[in-house]
Amino acid sequence: MAKNKKKQPKQGHPGRSQHGMVSVGQVKIDRGIDAMTPKFVRWYSQFDVDTETSLVVLAAVRETLYGYADSAPLDSVTEFDVRLLFAAMEELIEFQSGFEPAEQAEQMRGLIHMAWADYLDYLEEMGLWEKSNQDLQWLRSKLEGPSLFATDDLEVSAAPGELEDLLLTDITKLPLVHLARNFAQWCANETGPVQGRILDEDFIPNAAKALSDGVLKTFNTEQAEQVLTFTFMGLLRAEVVALEAPNQLSAGARFSEFQKSTGEVGFATIYMFMQTFLDSYLEMPEDTDPLVVETWGLANLWILEGIEAMGHEVAEPRDEQFSASVWEAAHQRMAVLRTLGLVEEGEYYSLPGFVAAFLTDVDEEIEDENLDEQQLDSKWDELMALLPDESQRLKREEPYTGKVLQLKLGLQATKPPIWRRVLVPMDLHLGDLHDIIQASFDWYDGHLHEFRSGGYKGTSYGPEIEEMEYDEVEDAFLVSELLKAEKDRLDYAYDFGDGWEVRIDVEKVLDSAEGQLPRCTGGRRMAPIEDSGGPWGWAEMLKAMNDSAHAEHGEVSEWFEEMGMEEIDPAAFSIEEINEALELEF
Repeated sequence: MAKNKKKQPKQGHPGRSQHGMVSVGQVKIDRGIDAMTPKFVRWYSQFDVDTETSLVVLAAVRETLYGYADSAPLDSVTEFDVRLLFAAMEELIEFQSGFEPAEQAEQMRGLIHMAWADYLDYLEEMGLWEKSNQDLQWLRSKLEGPSLFATDDLEVSAAPGELEDLLLTDITKLPLVHLARNFAQWCANETGPVQGRILDEDFIPNAAKALSDGVLKTFNTEQAEQVLTFTFMGLLRAEVVALEAPNQLSAGARFSEFQKSTGEVGFATIYMFMQTFLDSYLEMPEDTDPLVVETWGLANLWILEGIEAMGHEVAEPRDEQFSASVWEAAHQRMAVLRTLGLVEEGEYYSLPGFVAAFLTDVDEEIEDENLDEQQLDSKWDELMALLPDESQRLKREEPYTGKVLQLKLGLQATKPPIWRRVLVPMDLHLGDLHDIIQASFDWYDGHLHEFRSGGYKGTSYGPEIEEMEYDEVEDAFLVSELLKAEKDRLDYAYDFGDGWEVRIDVEKVLDSAEGQLPRCTGGRRMAPIEDSGGPWGWAEMLKAMNDSAHAEHGEVSEWFEEMGMEEIDPAAFSIEEINEALELEF
C-alpha cells in the first residue's frame, strides 16, 4: 500500500526540539539580539513608530533565527545563509498556520515578512550586512514576492468566475504551456479542424520536427523528444487530446478550456497537465545506467532544494562525490527546466512559487475581501472538486479475511505505563505499521524513525532516505516477515532528539477479525505531545502544569494553550479517536 502523506498541525516550536533545553545557537541569538536592541529601537524611532513595534520586529527576527539555528550553524545574528534563513521563516509560518485560522496565519506571514524587511534595512543602513548585495536582493525579493494565491499582491477584486483567471496569469506565460498548446493543436488537426493525427512510432519525431521553430529549437533531439513525450502524457491525462480507435487522436473534452485557460475548468485542466508533466519528468528513469540514475538523483536534489528556498548555486564547484559527467548532465537537465520556465533564471536553481506549489500541496486559502469566509470555503471546495484525487493509499476493495496480529505497543520509559493494543492485518508493510503507531499515539510524523529487529545491534529498517543509512527499506518488508508468532518482538524509535521508543510485542495471532482493520482495541493514558522532550521532558511538563507554584508553570501552561489544550488529563484515553484516525489513514 502506498503511503498517503497527510498535513497535520505541528506541535511544539519548530526551533526548539526539546522543552527546557537551550542550545548554544539560541544563547548566541539571545546575546546578539539583546546587544542590538537599544540601537535598533533608536533607529526605528526615526520613523515615528512606537518602541513596542520595534520590539515586536526583533521578537519575530529572534524566533526565525531560533529555527535557523536548529538546523544549521549560525555565525551571528547579522551573518547567515539567506536561503536557509528563508526556509526557517517558511517553517515558522507553516507551524503557525497548523493551528491558527487562515486569516491569522496570513497575518503572521505578513508580520514576519515585514519584520525581516525592516531588519534588513537596519543591517544595510548601519553597515552590518555581512553577505553579498546579491544575497540581500534575493532575500528582499522573496519577502516582497507574491505567493501563488496572494490576491492582495495581484490587486484582485474578484467577481465570481474571475478569480481563477487571475490565478492563471503567470502560469499561462510559461514556455511549457505555450509549447503544450501548439502541440495540442498539432495533435488534433492535420491541416485544419479535421481528423487528428495517427499515434504511431513516428508520432513524437514528427511532432519534434513540426514544432522545432519554438522552444524546442534550444534542445537536442533526445531532449526535445523527451519533453514532447511527457507533454503528450499530460495532455492525454488532462483530456486536452483524446485517443480514438484505431490510434487516432482528436481534440479532447477540455481542449478549448486548455487553449483559453480561463475559469475553474481551465485552472483544473492546467493543474492536471502540469502535475502529470512534472511527475513524469521527475520520476525515476527505467534506464538502469548508473550515469542516468545519478544524474536524475542529483537534478531532483537541486529541485528539492529549490522548493525549500535553498536553491543550489549554479556555478558552485563540483561535489567530488559526483563524476564530471554526472555533474554536467544534471546541469543540462536543469537547463531544460529553465528553458520551459519551470526553474527561474539567475545564480541559483530556484522555482517560481506556482511551480513549487504543483510539486507540493496546493492547499493555501484563496482570500478576497469581497467574499465572506463561507463563500470562500465553498468556492475553494468547488475548485478542488475539479482536480484529480491526490490520495495515494489504496483502499481495500474487499474486506480483509487473512490472519491478524494482535500487537501491544508499549511506550518505553514512561511511568505510569502508556500503551496501545492494535489489530493489524498481516499483509501490511512496515511503512504501514509506522503509520499505525503514529495514529495510535496521536503524533504527526514530523521526525525520522526506524524499526529494529534483534535488539540494538540488530537489523534496522526505515524509509528510503539518502541521508540515512538503514540496513533495509521498510516498505520492502511485510509486517508478517518480522512478526510471525506470539512473543515475537520489534522495536520502533521515533524522533531521535526526543528519543521516543515503542516496544512492539505480538500478543496473539488471530485467524481473522471482523470490523475495521487496522483497529485499536485497548490502551492506557494520554500519549505525550511531540517535541515535549521525550519521556523525561513530558513527565517534567506534566509536573509543572499541575503545580501552580512550579517555576515553569506559566511557560508550560502557555505552551499547552498554544496547542489548544488548556486542560490536560494524563489519564485520558479514547479508542474512538484513535480508530477515527486509523480509518482516515487506511
